[in-house]
Amino acid sequence: MNARYPLSTAEYIEIRDTCTSGLTGEIRKSEIKKDDHGNFFKLIYDTGKKQTQVTAGGNHGLGKSVYYRVGIGIVIFYSRIQKEYGFESRLIITLVEDENKKNPDGTDATILNHIEPSSAGKAWWGLREGEDLLPLTDEEFIIPLLEVFGLAPFKGTETGTSVIIPYINSADLLNQIIPPEAEIKDDVKDHLKTVWLSNLADYLKLSIQRWYAPKIHNREINKFSDKKWLLVTVNKVPIQKQSLLPVFNLAQELYTTALAKVHGKDYVSPVYPQIECLPVNIQKYFEGSMTSGYVAVVKISRSELNGNQNLLSPYDYFGHYEADGGLNEPVVMYTRDLGMVIDYSLTGPWVKGLTTPESPEEFIFAFYVPNTAKKLKSDLTVAEYAGVSFGQYLRDCEASDHMEWNDPVKMQIVSRIQKNVVNQINNKINKAAATPVNATASKLSNRLGKNLLPRVGYGKRTSGGNGGSGGGGGGKVSNILFEITSQAVRGNLLTIDFSLKMLHSCKSAKVSIIVASEGGWIDPESWQEEIGTPFPAVIRECCALSMTSGVIVEPRPIELICDADNPVVGMEEFDLSMQYVEGSLSAATIKIDSKVFNLGLTGRLVVNAVDKKYRFNFKVE
Repeated sequence: MNARYPLSTAEYIEIRDTCTSGLTGEIRKSEIKKDDHGNFFKLIYDTGKKQTQVTAGGNHGLGKSVYYRVGIGIVIFYSRIQKEYGFESRLIITLVEDENKKNPDGTDATILNHIEPSSAGKAWWGLREGEDLLPLTDEEFIIPLLEVFGLAPFKGTETGTSVIIPYINSADLLNQIIPPEAEIKDDVKDHLKTVWLSNLADYLKLSIQRWYAPKIHNREINKFSDKKWLLVTVNKVPIQKQSLLPVFNLAQELYTTALAKVHGKDYVSPVYPQIECLPVNIQKYFEGSMTSGYVAVVKISRSELNGNQNLLSPYDYFGHYEADGGLNEPVVMYTRDLGMVIDYSLTGPWVKGLTTPESPEEFIFAFYVPNTAKKLKSDLTVAEYAGVSFGQYLRDCEASDHMEWNDPVKMQIVSRIQKNVVNQINNKINKAAATPVNATASKLSNRLGKNLLPRVGYGKRTSGGNGGSGGGGGGKVSNILFEITSQAVRGNLLTIDFSLKMLHSCKSAKVSIIVASEGGWIDPESWQEEIGTPFPAVIRECCALSMTSGVIVEPRPIELICDADNPVVGMEEFDLSMQYVEGSLSAATIKIDSKVFNLGLTGRLVVNAVDKKYRFNFKVE
C-alpha cells in the first residue's frame, strides 16, 4: 500500500452519526440470530445481502458499498454502543476490491487476488479468535488510530458510528459528478463548477440537501410524529433550514404537509401556503380506509420559488440537466419512513399523464408520503404479503440503490398509487387544462390548447335487420365507441387519454388522424397519394393502460406500449399496432385486433403536430 501511495499525506472522508444506537448486535458467528444478524454483522460482513427490517436504509449491496468505490476500497468502521454494563467501542477495517480491475498493461491490479485467490475481493482486519474476526474494543488501540486522521472518539454518553474512507482523490471525484454524456448547458456547467464543484465540502452540502431535504433542521415534524429531525454538519459547519436552496426548502415543506396529514394533523406552510394536500386512495388492499398516504402538491412560479436570487433551474440541482430549458416537466418525489427522497421523478409512471405548465416560468412539484403503519388485508391472494404492514411491503419494493419502487409479481399497490397521484394532481391543479372538450372537430392550429380534438370520433356502423313478423325495424348501432377523456399539450406534442369499446362481434378497429381541407377530411392514405408530402401529424406512441372484456368486468391495469421501436405488440386478449402508409416513415393510424368478445380499452396517444396550421380530427373504423 505504501508503494502505491508514497506521499506523506492523503485525503479522507469521515461520515459520522451520533444519537444513534451504533453498530450493535453480536460479533461472533455462533451468537448471531437467524432472523436478525444485528447492525454490526449486517454492515461489516453481510455486504450484498438484503435487509429485512421495515425501517432499514437499504440493502448492503450498492446502497451500502458505494462508498467503497470513493477511495481505494479501504473503509474503517468505528462505533460506540451502549450495553447493559456501560459503553463499548468497536473498530474494524474492511477492504473491498473490484476483482476485475486491470493495470494499463492488462495485468491484474487487485491486491487480494495475489494474496488469496478465493478472497472474493473482500478482506477484514481485526482480532482473530478461532473462526471469528472480532472488532477492536480497547480504546488504547482505537484512539491512536483515530488521531492519525485528527478525529476525536465518542465521549461520555455518546453513541453512534463513524465511517472513515482514506486515500480519496477529491479532484477525480468532483470530475465524475457530471456525466460526460449529460446534456448540460455551458453556462450551467460553469456555474456548478464554480459554486458547487470547486471543492468536496461544497458538493457534499448540495448532495445532502438533494436526498435529505425533508428532515434537515425540520423541527416541525416533532410536533405531530415520532420522526427525528436531522442536524447535518459539513466540516463542522451546520446546514440550517434557512440555508437550504429554495427548491429543497420547498421539498421539505411539501413533505411536512403530507406527513402531518398521514398523522391526522394539518400543517400550513408559512413559506408556501398555496401547497395543497390530497389523499391517495386505492381499493382492495388495505384494512380499514383506502387511503395509502397523501400527496402534497404546488404549482409555483420561478419568482415565487427563488425570490430575487439568481439561481439555476431546479432540475440542475436534482441532476436532471436534460430537463433544463423549455416547458417545465412536473416533478414528483416520494419517500419511506426514513424521510430520504427516493427519486425526483420527471419521467415514468409517477408523472405519466401529468399536464405540463404552459409557461416556462411555472413549475409543478409534488411529494407523496405513505402511511406505512397501515396493514394489508389478511386475505390477500398473495399470501406472502397478507397481513403485513404497508411499510414492509414498500421496503420489499425498494431497490438497493433507493432509486425506485417496483411491485412484486401479482401485486399492483405501487402502480395504482402512481396512477392515483397523477389523477389527483391533474384534477386539482390542472383541472381546466385537462377538462374534456365537446367540439365535434378539432383545431390543432394557433395554440394547440383549445378544442384540440373531438370528444367522440366517427364510429363504424352497421344496419340492423327488419326483424321478423310482428317485430319492429332495426336501427343503426355503433360497433365501436371511441372517446377522448383528457388532453395535455407540451410544445408540438399532444397527449390524449382515450377509451375505446368494441361492441357485439366487432374484432378490429382502426383509429386514424385525418386532416381538414377545402374538399373535406383527408386520411393518411389519400394525403400520400394526392399531396405526397409528409403527413402533418404523426402518432409517436400508443399505450394501452387497462382493459375489459365480456368476462373481465373490472378494468384490469396493463401497460402495453406501441411505438416506432415496437410497432406491433400484443397479449392474449388483443394485438396493438402502428399502421404506416406505404412509402411513409410516419404512422398516423393505430389498429386494434381483438381476440375476445366486447373488448374495452383505456389508453394514451402521443401525437406530434408537425405542422400546426392544419385542423385535425380522428376517424374510427
